[in-house]
Amino acid sequence: MRLEKKNIHMNKIVKSETVIFFVSREERIMDADNEIENIINQKEIVTTDGVVTRENQITVNGTINYNILYYPKNSEMVCGEEKEINFEENIKLMGINSEDNANVAMEVLSSSIKPVDGKNYIYKIQLKAYIIVEKIEDLDIATAIDTDSQEENYENNFAKENSGKNNVENIMTKKRNIDSLAIMADKTDTFRVSEQIAVPHGKPPIGTIVWSDIRIKNQNIKTMEGSIIINGQLSVFIIYIPEMENMPEQWLEQTIDFNGQLEMSEATEDVVSYIELWLNNVNVQPEINQDNEMRNLSVSALLKLNVKLYKETSIKVIEDVYKPGANLVPIMEPKTYQKLLVKNASRTKEVVKMKIDKTKGQLLQICNSQAEIKIENILVRDNSLKAIGKIKTCIIYISSDDRHPICCQCRESNFEHGIDAEGIEVNDEYFLNWKVEQVNANMLNADEVEIKAVIALEAIVFKKVEQNFVTEINQEPVDMEALNS
Repeated sequence: MRLEKKNIHMNKIVKSETVIFFVSREERIMDADNEIENIINQKEIVTTDGVVTRENQITVNGTINYNILYYPKNSEMVCGEEKEINFEENIKLMGINSEDNANVAMEVLSSSIKPVDGKNYIYKIQLKAYIIVEKIEDLDIATAIDTDSQEENYENNFAKENSGKNNVENIMTKKRNIDSLAIMADKTDTFRVSEQIAVPHGKPPIGTIVWSDIRIKNQNIKTMEGSIIINGQLSVFIIYIPEMENMPEQWLEQTIDFNGQLEMSEATEDVVSYIELWLNNVNVQPEINQDNEMRNLSVSALLKLNVKLYKETSIKVIEDVYKPGANLVPIMEPKTYQKLLVKNASRTKEVVKMKIDKTKGQLLQICNSQAEIKIENILVRDNSLKAIGKIKTCIIYISSDDRHPICCQCRESNFEHGIDAEGIEVNDEYFLNWKVEQVNANMLNADEVEIKAVIALEAIVFKKVEQNFVTEINQEPVDMEALNS
């Protein structure tokens, strides 16, 4: 007896791991006239360029873009160093093969600069790779009996509803509803932002940019019919040396709004979406304005998106069959499918108080403040996902030290936040991402700064459901003795 079946297209997590490794390179100062005396600040952006999946192993290729802000020897003018390091890392992961799809997100845990001599230094970075390996799995579920089956040679077949049961030539089916989640799209895309900033008239024209820090703020992504709508802001902070000689270092902090859309045929307003967005490439260059002055700043950034779109479906599946005067035996087989348990976005405000190092001079003015979140562990506890890690807050400020006025100070403190996920169990699958949306710093007094950061976390949780499903129906001889009794 032939069955009509409905296919559920699923994307199941095969392996979820975090791996820590180090990248180390010996580098040389680009400016031949400089030697590093004092490092003010350093930062890194790590991107994943490619992932190759093999039997029990993945190979990750990536790039580390780093900036160093420092004071050179025999000079009171601040300098900057911007370079990139390419790396390749082989990671052992048992139980995967070349057909699986691996997504790798990278995070810098720590970095250090060790001088070799006045011109050379060793840059060592500790990286954490968040690895999720998925595979496509199709599940066929019997939903009806094929009325056009040539194998059974039924005549005048018809179907009609009778107290919730289908009657196909006196064959009745009992059904139940299941709520499933099917993957509609799993792809990456890019979105380019290109804007200009004008240097205020109260500041001198730009000579050389020695430090730039570009971050995403207040992002908002939603799906529409056939497209994905993107809105957000880029926070732009630079330190520069003016064109005119004997002028002190200057800084500029502005916010750029961006918006746009990406075409995606699978997108609709009612799909369940999980979309990650991060900076991939950033370029900041000074440009001449209409008055022939270097007072424009060109900012371009490539935003990379990891898009997953799901569709919730309610399906009536065959649970049992019956036919008068016949012995129909359904063959059952256990199968696992997934349904959406919860999708939840949560925000929390962190307040950090930082004591200023008086050996660098008295704090006069805060130029810029930033925060980073590093999640070390995710626990399933009390109907929630609990993220545990560290929050690192930093300020760049002007001190009373006339020789080295630009200073930086950071503090790392514990971070913990729970996201509601009613009904979650340890074996359920989930995705979780986090980002810093807003940062503000205020001077409490000459010795202490208060930094407030808004942290956004987004989680999507899938419930694994295992049930018996009808895979075929056998017609066996009727036991007349049992029937008569």
